[in-house]
Amino acid sequence: MRRLLIILLCVFVCGAAMAHSVAFNTNTHIYHDHSCIWAKRCTKNCINIDSSEAKRRGGRPCKVCGG
Repeated sequence: MRRLLIILLCVFVCGAAMAHSVAFNTNTHIYHDHSCIWAKRCTKNCINIDSSEAKRRGGRPCKVCGG
């Protein structure tokens, strides 16, 4: 039972760590990885949020970098 609890805790912590920060364009609702050329060009309408928050806001991943 203790081993199962430790495994579940590790899965939960790793799952939370997988959400990474992205550049979310509030005008187009497209989110980019910070290394993407389109994220670097996005200045006026972009905010830095977690990818899960970008999906919650109705965003879609960039076709170039995959968000």
